[in-house]
Amino acid sequence: MPTVFYQGHDIVITDDVYAVWKPEPQVFDLEALEDLRVEHDGRPGRMVLLAAGALVTVGAAAAMTLTDGAGQYVIAAAVLSVPPLTGRAIRIFTPVVWLLRASYAGAGITLFASNNAITLLRVRRSLMRAFAANAANVERLDRTGYAEAYRRLNSLL
Repeated sequence: MPTVFYQGHDIVITDDVYAVWKPEPQVFDLEALEDLRVEHDGRPGRMVLLAAGALVTVGAAAAMTLTDGAGQYVIAAAVLSVPPLTGRAIRIFTPVVWLLRASYAGAGITLFASNNAITLLRVRRSLMRAFAANAANVERLDRTGYAEAYRRLNSLL
């Protein structure tokens, strides 16, 4: 009976396999997974929003030189409020997507993707525990002499 290290709506991690149910069912053997890494998909709209914020700030500074009196205070308030609002818009409208990637049989695959870094790290930790359990099982099979028979049976199935 395999030990379940993580079970979510989309994935199940046991000591033998990493199974994905959505978007399409796939099962990956843990022994063939290599080069596990966490990446984040950058914020593609970030540069556009930063450029817009910079243009508004420069425009407001230019308008401030042309106005007198109370208009300068309004423009100064706008110049001071634009950068925090732009930063907030960047965080709201362009969330970071965290990816758990690996190589499987020589091909790069994405095992898990989430906007929540904590969830991704839980999945990664569970996968690392499954790798350790899988290595212990293989080592136990090697010590008892059943490793070659187990590999032959696996290759036939």
